[in-house]
Amino acid sequence: MSTLDLPLPDVDRPTDAERFTDAGRAVLLTLAALSVGLAIHVRDGEYWDSAIRWVGVALAATLAAVLLPRLPAPARRSEWAGQFALAALLSAVVYQFHQLLQSPPSGWNEWSDDLVDKSAGNLQLYKVGVTAAAALTLITLLASLAARRAWWAIPFSATLVAHLLLGVWMVRSAPTPKIDVFVFQQEGARALLDGRNPYAIQNPDIYAGTPQAADRDVYGQNLSSGGKLAFGFPYPPLSLGLSTLGYRAAADHRYAQVVAFTLAGAFLGFSRPGRWGALAALLLLFTPRAFFILGRAWTEPFVVCLLALTVFCAYRLPRLLPVALGLFLASKQYLVFAVPLAWLLVRDPRDWRAALKLIGGALLVAAAVSAPLILWDLKAFWHSAVTVQQVAPFREDALSWLVWYFHKTGVKPGLWVAFRATVLMLLLALWLCPRTPSGFALGLAAVYLPFIAFNKQAFANYYLFVIAALACALGTLRPERTPAARPPAHESVRP
Repeated sequence: MSTLDLPLPDVDRPTDAERFTDAGRAVLLTLAALSVGLAIHVRDGEYWDSAIRWVGVALAATLAAVLLPRLPAPARRSEWAGQFALAALLSAVVYQFHQLLQSPPSGWNEWSDDLVDKSAGNLQLYKVGVTAAAALTLITLLASLAARRAWWAIPFSATLVAHLLLGVWMVRSAPTPKIDVFVFQQEGARALLDGRNPYAIQNPDIYAGTPQAADRDVYGQNLSSGGKLAFGFPYPPLSLGLSTLGYRAAADHRYAQVVAFTLAGAFLGFSRPGRWGALAALLLLFTPRAFFILGRAWTEPFVVCLLALTVFCAYRLPRLLPVALGLFLASKQYLVFAVPLAWLLVRDPRDWRAALKLIGGALLVAAAVSAPLILWDLKAFWHSAVTVQQVAPFREDALSWLVWYFHKTGVKPGLWVAFRATVLMLLLALWLCPRTPSGFALGLAAVYLPFIAFNKQAFANYYLFVIAALACALGTLRPERTPAARPPAHESVRP
């Protein structure tokens, strides 16, 4: 028997009531992930009335998924509910493929359209790739019905290859995106390879003298002067190291992000092997603005990959869970709220020893991978990676409810709205979310969606992380009947 044929664990085998509840939660999470994807699809992740309404739908669906109680149900009803949830997930994936084929691969707007090669032949390659991925998705579903259940892995793996090739196509077709994060990561990688401290360099201000700089305040006060920015690399050391790998290998850090994004789909799809996990992974990989985000060089693909790796290790490689969790926590500044949520990865809430072992070990890993570059020049790091984020201005183009309120009243609300909503959802998630890897991912989505949606800066890259958390929560649910097997890996977090 192939390892992909191994059934789910005996202890983790869901009852009819659990499957019925998971099916209901799956429909809500599918709606939430699709809604966030459509929100950033409207105007490339910037504010628009219809886009913020989609964010509202996602907020409501995610909150409902957290609040959903265990629902009693007979076997027949749970079977029907599982089939309905699968149909909803498949419909969402198919609809996303339709959106990809009907939309430009790069930005909708002139300022966000970085595509250089717009020849008919090059665009045809993109459409062929998306069509092939859609066909392979349907084959994956059909293969899951075969006598050997592991056959689904063959077309699913081929779909991952198609995603990887489409990502490479995007990078090659948009070699010089007009966005500062591309410059930050290219210059940071170059400085690191040259032996210079990336946090102490001065980046060029590519917006100086452009209409973008005239229309909006891009950076904080006194951070741009004479075409130069008064800060260096603005992201954590782990992100710098990963982007440097792409720059060193192919002179463009985005290749590392392409690989990371595809790996995220692989980790999620194989966390709980089968059609359910595969479809959830494809919901993430083929969200309508997926390749636009890759082309724009944002760092979130690294965060998404490490989140999926954490979920994968929770099920398949529990001994490595503290390492994966630590790498995830070290990948982005805003992940501080993920630390208490990691408690959901410990099955027994009273087992403080196991919680300390997991979370303490993860924090040690995060410190170990970050400390060398931080201590190289602590002052430069703090200024570039922390202070610059703190003084970032209120963006009137952010896809945020604060911007909606500003457009209606002319008043710019304070950040207290985002932090109050975040703390409230954090407490709610720790109280109500299941103590499973799926519950951990659901908690992340429930906390970070309002944190972003009520923040002063909220764009496509931040929302991609939310989509990933929703997909990880969705892909590791159990709405379908499965046979029994060995004990669940994530229980072995205990010492």
